[in-house]
Amino acid sequence: MMLKVAKLGIAIAAVLAWIVPAVYAGVPATTESFYLPEAGSITTPTVGTLATRLFRICPNNDGGTSAPNSARIQVVVRNSSGNAIPGVAAADICLLFNGGTPAQGFSGVGADSVVSNAQYNQAPLCPDVKCVQADAETDATGTTYVTLMGATLGSPGVGTPNPLRKWGHYDTEIPVFVLGFKIDGRLTVGQANGTYVLQVKNYDHTGGLGTALNQGEAVTSADFNAIANNIGVNNALTHWRDFNSFGGIESTDFNLVSQHVTHDCDTPNNP
Repeated sequence: MMLKVAKLGIAIAAVLAWIVPAVYAGVPATTESFYLPEAGSITTPTVGTLATRLFRICPNNDGGTSAPNSARIQVVVRNSSGNAIPGVAAADICLLFNGGTPAQGFSGVGADSVVSNAQYNQAPLCPDVKCVQADAETDATGTTYVTLMGATLGSPGVGTPNPLRKWGHYDTEIPVFVLGFKIDGRLTVGQANGTYVLQVKNYDHTGGLGTALNQGEAVTSADFNAIANNIGVNNALTHWRDFNSFGGIESTDFNLVSQHVTHDCDTPNNP
């Protein structure tokens, strides 16, 4: 009888030894997984700071100078052994927003000064955006993309404007989550985790953070004047007004914002 019990114990231990690694094989490791800024061609992408210069968007998501050249992040998902995790669903990979600000009653672990809600932005009605999801599930190498303007069906990493992907303002960090795990960024693939934090500048960079209705998700004269009146100025807001990330506010930033004045959730593209 004791021999049978011993054999049963060995059998259970063997099963557990097989099951436990299988479970952990599908769990993203925050030390091994990461994301990278990219733009342009998938095969020969623009990377690093040359890519982050394109991380700017209009609350209308109207293309052109809004998230141009397929500005995106590449997401690489690996387990604790450093092995790729394929087949992670697109909806389980998110740039996470709270939907609005603490003053508006929104809270959570997402970006909390990105404005993306219909509650305070009703005319025109803006979509509720909390998860900007991946273009596709992770491939055999554990890789996918989150293209800022939206995905092109069948071509992950290639941008097509998504009419439901509209938001205003910015945050110092837009966190990236995979299956509920927050992962870190790398500026380039050879650098360490934590060398890059996702930020997306917005032509709508003033107002909309409070409880007044219809003040957010629109490029107004206030946004335009903040650029026009601060060319050559260097202060705490210069970083967010320097849309091309050339190191200061100058004529190209003025030209960029000029192309988006009066844009909101239904102008020029509705929805």
